Amino acid sequence: SKAKEMMELAEKMRQKLLTNSSAQSNSNDEEMGSKQDMQDLLLSVGIVSPVTKETAGALYHQQLSRQLADFVRVPVERAGGMMALVDVYCLFNRARGTELISPEDLLQACSLWEKFDVPVMLRKFDSGVKVIQTKTHSDDEVFARISSLAQKPDALLKGISPSDAAFTLGIAPALAKEHLLNAENKGLLCRDVSPDGFRFYINLFNEIDLQNIHLPKAHGLYHTWISLATAAH
Repeated sequence: SKAKEMMELAEKMRQKLLTNSSAQSNSNDEEMGSKQDMQDLLLSVGIVSPVTKETAGALYHQQLSRQLADFVRVPVERAGGMMALVDVYCLFNRARGTELISPEDLLQACSLWEKFDVPVMLRKFDSGVKVIQTKTHSDDEVFARISSLAQKPDALLKGISPSDAAFTLGIAPALAKEHLLNAENKGLLCRDVSPDGFRFYINLFNEIDLQNIHLPKAHGLYHTWISLATAAH
């Protein structure tokens, strides 16, 4: 109930800062630094002057798209380069205060990014989950970290869960599961589904010599797995 009052207060303070900046153009660096700190504080409270249909008219979705790209860049980078669309929706609306947008507006704004030079993009996984990621995000780097995790001795025997991957990657378990499924599609992992949920194992089939399919190797992951499995029993 106080969100609108807070946004009005933030706008008034912003206008005062702008007025003071123009009236005191000769102020010293310390004063300018304080004003910048105040401006950053206001932005942390919420989006000042959010784009609305009343102010933007026919250009609403275009302006909303640009504002969304500017807003989401930092949170997405902090989240490891990718965030679920539903999380972005909640975060963006919270920052807008009382000027909330609909899911349809969000999707349309994201779809316009293809026409603009922005550092983020909308991505849809094969499962249907939609995320926003930076254009510099690399699946290969994620696969490398997942493969390293899956090759640890304990993981060779018991596999890894989405929660394990989430802890290693520093992302939500739902997104970690999508990365694991994606790695499975690339042939890097094998999946086991049980009443306890999903577990993923490094794909040892890649190490089998088709010319000597029954001959265990004396080196590599396959040999390590056999040694661990033998010791465990």
